[in-house]
Amino acid sequence: MTRTRGRPRRNPGSPTGLGSEQDILHAAGELFVTRGFGRTSTRAIAEGAGLQQASVYHWFGSKDDILLRLVLGTVIPSHRIADRLLASDAPGHVLLWALAYADAGLLHEDPQNLGVLYFDPELDGDQFSEFHEVRDSLHEAYRVLLERTTGEAATDVDVAMLVGLVENVITYRRRTRSPIPDDTPARVADAALTLARVPDLLTDETRARGIEILAALDSPGPGSDD
Repeated sequence: MTRTRGRPRRNPGSPTGLGSEQDILHAAGELFVTRGFGRTSTRAIAEGAGLQQASVYHWFGSKDDILLRLVLGTVIPSHRIADRLLASDAPGHVLLWALAYADAGLLHEDPQNLGVLYFDPELDGDQFSEFHEVRDSLHEAYRVLLERTTGEAATDVDVAMLVGLVENVITYRRRTRSPIPDDTPARVADAALTLARVPDLLTDETRARGIEILAALDSPGPGSDD
């Protein structure tokens, strides 16, 4: 006999088609972004997911746990890319362009624009320390690549301006209902090199090499079964 977690659904079928856990995350993401974390109840999340309220607690211990899962999902992919770029011996400016391009691309493609949650005051709590550790590590990767690019020590302001440039994708999407241009990640990456005061290194070769490196990260390695 097949066993399932949680109580029977309030409504038949899965809204996401991916099961109850993802239905909860999706419903919570929509509500947190549009209504705010503090104004969203677990009952509302359950209703949005088509589940009984008790089912939410089968998957998540608290509303905080849901928020943590959502925001980690916005930074872990970029952090993984950053770690692999840091291990590359490619020129610093190429890697900096690639990281800004990939990071902005992930923010650009997020259907719910969950990066909006970065500005929620509830994230200041100690229960979200894992998120802040991962995000701080991502920012440190920007610092290292910026220093490789310029050959100079980067200040906290330098890093904050660079990260702010990338994360402006979040705020722009929040302000406008119109789709932002598909070339936004590339334009952000271009601006990153300008902000780093190395506009002379912004060439078609830099862009092509950055995209090539990122494509190689997505490719199966030697001997992989994928």
